[in-house]
Amino acid sequence: MNVKERFIKHGIICFAVFFCLSLIAIFSPKIHLGFMGNIAFLISGTIFTTIGVFIGDTFRRFVIPDAYFVADAVDAFKKKIFWLYGPQCIGWFIGVIATNGFMQNTLGFSGLLA
Repeated sequence: MNVKERFIKHGIICFAVFFCLSLIAIFSPKIHLGFMGNIAFLISGTIFTTIGVFIGDTFRRFVIPDAYFVADAVDAFKKKIFWLYGPQCIGWFIGVIATNGFMQNTLGFSGLLA
């Protein structure tokens, strides 16, 4: 799979996740963003998390170990799962923090992660 296909795949996954989060924000009694705020949340969340996940995946592909040195089966399972999904999840979390900062500091909406 080439770089463009991986970026599009990550973008579709992040869009689906932020579409669900936008629906939750629409029907939440604690979050009041309005129409444009929800659209901005969906677009900025998709963009920032896609970039974060893509960078995490690129980092994972670059530094993944060739062999795991483990003590038992549980340790092997933990390491295998981390190297399959860990860097992408860390990148997604950084993208969510960037989205929250963008929504609060640039657009003036508050209370997204609070």
